[in-house]
Amino acid sequence: MEIVYEAVPNVLSVKWSDELSVESDQFYESIVTLFVAIREKQVANLIVASGKPSGGVLTEDIIHHIVRNIPDTPLKRIALLESPDYLWDANLYQVIKLLIVNHQLPIAIEVVKDEFAARKWFNQPVKGGKSRAGKT
Repeated sequence: MEIVYEAVPNVLSVKWSDELSVESDQFYESIVTLFVAIREKQVANLIVASGKPSGGVLTEDIIHHIVRNIPDTPLKRIALLESPDYLWDANLYQVIKLLIVNHQLPIAIEVVKDEFAARKWFNQPVKGGKSRAGKT
């Protein structure tokens, strides 16, 4: 996993290797590390480049970790970069969106074409924490 933080404009970018299975211990540990970085840096904007994982689906342990930790973050926007795997993008989006709705979190989420589109979206005013899913 690669993590890059930019203090201005408060953006954390994260990228996983396509060779990494989402069911691996290494992937789980990377999620733990990601949430530590988000809290330590007080990240408001997150860019997720998940790539096309080498098999697997999000495990219950990973989902539970996200559920327990996302409410305690200062996140305002999460941009998921489109990957070659539409079903993976849709699954990841749905899991995160469900958490946002169920926990009434003030976080917006978008699936965007690239990092440029994510940064453009981050520069737009927040509209009540609502997502404009899929629009770039």
